[in-house]
Amino acid sequence: MSDKQNNHEHHEEHFDEVMGMKQGHGKVPRFLIVVYAVLAIWAVGYALTVKGIDERPAGGEAAQGVSAEVGKGLSSQCLACHGADFKGGMGGVAPTLHGVVDKLKPEGVKEVLVKGRGSMPALGASWTPDQQDSMVEFLKTLK
Repeated sequence: MSDKQNNHEHHEEHFDEVMGMKQGHGKVPRFLIVVYAVLAIWAVGYALTVKGIDERPAGGEAAQGVSAEVGKGLSSQCLACHGADFKGGMGGVAPTLHGVVDKLKPEGVKEVLVKGRGSMPALGASWTPDQQDSMVEFLKTLK
């Protein structure tokens, strides 16, 4: 009997019949073993190096302290009304934010953020004091 016939018979012996269906116990192809090994190594490396969602920096988070950068992250809420360049929008209803801190002073800006003004909603009512101060710092950069 040739090796090919032995392998074929040997292979045939590894079939079981369960409820009329044949189930084989053949070898896993070598390329799948390599793929599984690479995936396992990648998964372990990913699990060890990935940062959790809570550890990622996000604009506007109170944990980042007071900074113009944090305020810039919060300013995305202002774009719809005050325009992409913060020079006013909505047909003049939303005024420019350039120089607003000089005009209203920091406390006045924070009051507008917390209480709203005219058609502006109180966007900063739920913000922390650090977030409000960060928005003031960002608005100071608009000259």
